Amino acid sequence: MVALSFSATFFTSCGDNDDDKKSTSPVNTENRNANLVGTDPTVSRLEIPHLNSHYDYICHKLSNGDVNYTMEYDRTHLHPRWTAYTYDTKNAQKNYARRTDAWDGDPYYDSQMQYQVTVQTFRGYQRGHIVGSAERYYSQEANEQTFYMTNMSPMIGAFNETYWGTIEDLVRDKWGRGVLDQRSDFYGGTLYVVKGGTLDQLNTTITVLNTLGDNLQMAVPRYYWIACLFVSSTGSMKAIGFWVEHKNYNNNNSSFLSTFARNHACSIDELETKTGFDFFCNLPDQGEEIVESSYNVSQWSGL
Repeated sequence: MVALSFSATFFTSCGDNDDDKKSTSPVNTENRNANLVGTDPTVSRLEIPHLNSHYDYICHKLSNGDVNYTMEYDRTHLHPRWTAYTYDTKNAQKNYARRTDAWDGDPYYDSQMQYQVTVQTFRGYQRGHIVGSAERYYSQEANEQTFYMTNMSPMIGAFNETYWGTIEDLVRDKWGRGVLDQRSDFYGGTLYVVKGGTLDQLNTTITVLNTLGDNLQMAVPRYYWIACLFVSSTGSMKAIGFWVEHKNYNNNNSSFLSTFARNHACSIDELETKTGFDFFCNLPDQGEEIVESSYNVSQWSGL
């Protein structure tokens, strides 16, 4: 992970036409809303939102100890409240660049079978990965873990493949894997990503089975969202969010798709208002306030 320099430059402009405004003054490192580190130090990572003790915090690590991705899981809705992961110069690599299709339950719930959703398809919906298979090509093991049922969300097929996929492709290929591309503005840095769907605003629910054979209701979110924080190799930061209604937009026109991500972009502050989450809470307060208050599409290649 990139070590932050809090005397770094912060990008504070917003919108399509604003000029970049930069401040190089030292940033106060006080943080009043950071996650409290208990038995699991991973809660202090930059991609982790402020935790809610009513839900299960799950950290999926690889056998070498690397953190693959984390989530906060809602056992009532059988759906992650959020998932979080990073792209850095190590885990953005494509060392095993294909789907494993290793569908499985989440080992976290092996002793709590009532919350373990069995491997199954979702009638009328796709099994939409929140952390995408193509986002974890770092190793075979990393990819396999994306096929846990806790990482699945019932998504309308056209939405998942075309509209949501347009934004995911941008985040993954332009920015996430840009950390490996010397021609990219993202080269050498770290992209922190948080993704999820709304569990307080639903389209409907679907019936699924747990491993005890019980029929349970899984949430179908009405909106999906992404929060991105990029920290450069020198410590400068920028952030952007996306908020997208879960529906079939019935428009595959190239001009419509080319502006889809831009039209659904927002600041992290806006996304926090919509979701109720406190993103990037482990940043010092002053830095968090600056980077979350605005965004500039010109700083995000492809928008």
